[in-house]
Amino acid sequence: MYQEETFILGLVSLLVLAKILEIPFRKYRLHPVAAHVIAGIILGPYVLGIVYPSPELMGIASFGLLLLMFYTGLTTDFRELRRHGSSVVLMGAMGVTTTFLLVLTASLSLGVGLLAAVFLAAVLSNTATETVAAIVAHRGDVKSKSLLVGASFVDDIMAVFIIGIIAGLNHGVIDLKSLVILSIKTTVFLTVIFYISGLLSRRFTGFYKTISHNYLWFATSCIILALGLAFLARMAGLSELIGAYLAGILIGRGREFHDPFLRTRIAISEFISDFTIVLDVIFIPLFFTYIGVVYVPRAVDPLLYTILLAMAVFGKFIGATPIAYKILRDKRKSLAVGLAMSGRGALETALLNLGLSIGVINQTYYSTAITVAITTTILAPILYMIAYPKE
Repeated sequence: MYQEETFILGLVSLLVLAKILEIPFRKYRLHPVAAHVIAGIILGPYVLGIVYPSPELMGIASFGLLLLMFYTGLTTDFRELRRHGSSVVLMGAMGVTTTFLLVLTASLSLGVGLLAAVFLAAVLSNTATETVAAIVAHRGDVKSKSLLVGASFVDDIMAVFIIGIIAGLNHGVIDLKSLVILSIKTTVFLTVIFYISGLLSRRFTGFYKTISHNYLWFATSCIILALGLAFLARMAGLSELIGAYLAGILIGRGREFHDPFLRTRIAISEFISDFTIVLDVIFIPLFFTYIGVVYVPRAVDPLLYTILLAMAVFGKFIGATPIAYKILRDKRKSLAVGLAMSGRGALETALLNLGLSIGVINQTYYSTAITVAITTTILAPILYMIAYPKE
């Protein structure tokens, strides 16, 4: 009984402090993920020592992460990708490629092992869609917003591919043959689900009409589909996270077909609204406070942190800004877009946690990279507001 009471007290403490720390972050339009991680650090074993890592807390955090990945897929709008087409893809790809190469080179030069360096480069080369959406919510023209959100979607799809590869690693050990097999399996899994979602949204729209007829049935179907695809991904030797993400994609594409009664769009919008509340109140804070609980402050390498932070921001800036200028034809707006692309968030933190759990990175690299991700989450909105011209 004592252990159960201690566990419940820990959950309450994490939620209360996370929500209190959210207040100043939301006031200054900063993403609350950083506040949640800080709450976990404060209550964790290395500061106040009130909450310690446990299998129960890890289980809740893992389920929260699964729901978060489903939500990420659910809120991905493929219409944003079509709006600027190849330019969005090119900007996202250039930002990823430039940052990846810079972080990889810097990590190897500082003595980081090849596999760990590749992993850090892959994670830190991503841009968080939710952070970008928060950044442009209150400032920015329509074209800049569309470009930023579309490019970050491209980044997220690349990150999901990485999740599928990482999940197949056996305690950080992999050979070329295994890497090729994992890449093929991940590509096939992604392609099949994207193809099916395209068919459902264009030709077999009855699927969406049927499940959206009753909202309770629609919500139940969404959760069952998320858990079902997560199970199939696991059975295929991939991460359950990639299955949950693709389930969100499949449901979310129901917004694309013409529904004269708007029944499907209304059902999806209502479900996202209700689901967001559940995530924001319980699962997102608990997942990211857990990240803070397992974070070891003294394990952070100051030199590695400084260089990775510089490469993470600079890589996105030089990779994305030229493409943005080609589209926007405005120097300050293009600079702002390049700086906004440096924001990291939920997906990057989730990837780092996954890498630590399977032994791809050690505690030093984990704590250092988490600190970089938190810093960019706070820094990106500030840089964007400074660079973007007031209208």
